This record gives sequence, structure tokens and C-alpha cells, in this order.
Amino acid sequence: MFKIFQYVGEYMTKWLVVATLMGIGGGLAAVVLKFSIDFITQMSAMVPQWIAPAVGGILVSVLYLWDKNAAGFGTDKYIYAVNKKNSPLPFKMVFSKIAVTAITLGFQGSGGVEGPMLVIGGGLASGITKLRAWKNYFCDEDCRTLAICGAAGAIGAIFRSPLGGGIFVVEILYKSSLHYADLFPAMLSSTMGFVIYSMLANANPMFVIPNYLPNVWNVPSFLLAGVTAGLASLLFMWIFRKVQGFFDKLPYKRMHPFIGGLLTGIILIFLPDVAATGTNVIQEMIHGVFPIKLLLLLLAGKILATSFTVTSGGSAGLVIPALFIGAISGNFISVLMGNGEFGLSASLVIAGMAASLASIANVPIAAAIMLVEMVGLRLGVPATLGSIIGYALGHGQVIYGVTSPDHWQFEEVKQWRKSDINKKGH
Repeated sequence: MFKIFQYVGEYMTKWLVVATLMGIGGGLAAVVLKFSIDFITQMSAMVPQWIAPAVGGILVSVLYLWDKNAAGFGTDKYIYAVNKKNSPLPFKMVFSKIAVTAITLGFQGSGGVEGPMLVIGGGLASGITKLRAWKNYFCDEDCRTLAICGAAGAIGAIFRSPLGGGIFVVEILYKSSLHYADLFPAMLSSTMGFVIYSMLANANPMFVIPNYLPNVWNVPSFLLAGVTAGLASLLFMWIFRKVQGFFDKLPYKRMHPFIGGLLTGIILIFLPDVAATGTNVIQEMIHGVFPIKLLLLLLAGKILATSFTVTSGGSAGLVIPALFIGAISGNFISVLMGNGEFGLSASLVIAGMAASLASIANVPIAAAIMLVEMVGLRLGVPATLGSIIGYALGHGQVIYGVTSPDHWQFEEVKQWRKSDINKKGH
């Protein structure tokens, strides 16, 4: 009995310290990325918006001469590194990924930040294990947990989601289960990342919602918003793969970010609101309804702009585009219902956002929790219902791994996402 308590005490002490430190590192990385994006966005204002993505494409192509692994959204690289033995994310990716992501989004490329944050946080683990005073204390399994903790700290910070961030980085590894050995350190790291980010940047929820409490009569409309968002997400994933196939066939791969930037810029001439992350537009859709024609144009524009940006090699994630697509879907249902109640309209938008996130990333639990933390507990019902519906519609699809330069790596990522049976590295 004494040995059991001794082991538990040593284990808890070790991971309380290590997960806390990794969370702090992830939180600091999130702060650096946020301010880097803001700084480059201000710099890019000197360039016409329609040409800015192409300029960013040229710059990231130059940086890829230093680190070609920084291309794409990065989530597939995180999944591969965590599940494949002795395959850590290089420490230099912490710096290269911050730089290329800040340039991609700062120069108006369309995308989010979750993929880069997973890689940046996971890369911090490589730096820790290379320290002479630390490396002898970590086995291969510990290094894997370190990568998860670093990613959790970064995600919990950037999305201001201390609980959902930890669940997200674990749930995204597989489609069929959560592993508690990974989950508990991840949640601690995510919480610490959020604390650091709150101290240095912004502790407020990501979105502001009207003062509204849903009732049981709203449930059918929440389900309808979830179905609409799930279908829109399936359309996004289909187009994303088609655009990826287009770039795969193009020669001169080093020019792909520039070409993707040009194509994105053409869309921005007509739909400037689909540039960068678009969180300000999501907030507008929470507080008001848009004309149906505009919503359809924004949906097409965001899908194409994100696909052009990411599949061409730009560094950006898919979570915020998923939220954007979900917000459009919820707003669309609100317009069709036409009851003019802004609180209900906001709830439909939240249901759509949760559904799209659960569908595209295959993370139903994390999607519901992250949305609640982003907007508040009052809208937990639409967030949960939307997440369930979105996952039911999209769980058969696998989008992460599509932009991997190595086909064999994509196949392994796809198998890990399909089943725990194929789990490697344990």
C-alpha cells in the first residue's frame, strides 16, 4: 500500500509541475502569436487588401526555405508526432510556425489559429526534452504527454477555453475515445495557459452574446441549425479536398502560397469580410441577421478563401473557419424563421458554430465545451445539441492529414482518427 501511495505521489508531483510549466509555455506562445498577427495586420494595411494575401504568400514561401514543415494547418503534424514513436515536433517549428502564421493571417489569408497552436505548443516539448537537466527524466511516453500538454496550454489560451482546450487536444487524436492518462495533464496545462493569456492579453470570452435563456420550444430550431451547419461543413470538406487535389497537380510547389494568395485576393475584391479569421463578422452574426443572399456569398467566399489559403501551403487552422461557417448556417435559419428575436437568433448561431466545429474536427465533446466557454453557460443547450448533430453528420469524414506532403503520413493519420485499434506509440 505504501508503494502505491509513493508511486501516485511521485506521478502527481511530477505532472503537476511539468504540466503547469508546459501550460505556461503554451500560454506565452499564444500571446506572442496574437501580438505578432496584430502587428503584421497593421503593417499589411499599407498594401491593398486584394493583393495582401499574394504578398504574404511570397513571404511565407521564403520562410519555407528555412523550415518547409511550417506549411499547412499543422494539425496533421501534431497528430502524427503524438502517436508515432520517436517522432517529436522539431523545436524550431515553434518559431517558424509563429512567423508564417502571423504572415499568413496578418496579410489577410483566410484561416484560424488552432492548427498552428497545436504545433507551436507541441514543439515546446522538444525544447524541454533537449535540456540536459531534464531529458533524463522523460521516457518516450512522457515526451508524448509533454507534446499534448504544450498544445493544450496554447489552445486553452488562444481560445480562452481552459477546460475545452485540454479536451480538444486529446479528443482530436482519435475519433472513438478519450484517454484519461492524456486528458488530466492536458486540462491542467490548458488551464495554466488560459491564466497566463488572461494576465498578458484578454480574459474576456471570445464572443459576446445577448442576455437570453433558451426554452424547450427552441429545441427543434436548434436541431435544424445543427443539421444546416453539418451539411455546410460537409460541403466545405468536399471543396477543401478538391482544391487540395488542384494544388497537388500544379508544378512549382514553392510558388503555391503565392498562387493561393492571388486566388484568395480575387475573392477579397468582392467579399472582404472573409479575410483573415473573421471573428468580427461572427460577432456581427451573433448580434444581428444578415440577408440570405449575403449569407450564401459569405459561405462560398469563406470556403474558397480558406481552401485556397491553407491547401496552397499557407499556415492557418480550420477551427475559426468552422465557427464562421456554423455562424452563417445559424443566421440563415434565423432569417428563415423570421421572428426577429435577437436572443434566439444568437442561440441558433451558437448551435451552428458547435455543429460545424464538431463536424469538421470530429470533436463533439470539445466543441460543446469550447462554445460554452466562448459565449457563456446560458447557451449550453444549443451548443450541446448542435455539437451532437454536427458530429453525427460529419464523423465519417477525415479532413486532418489532407495537406500532409507525405501520403504515407496522411494514411497513418487517417487510421489513427478512425479507430483506437490502430493506436501507435503506446
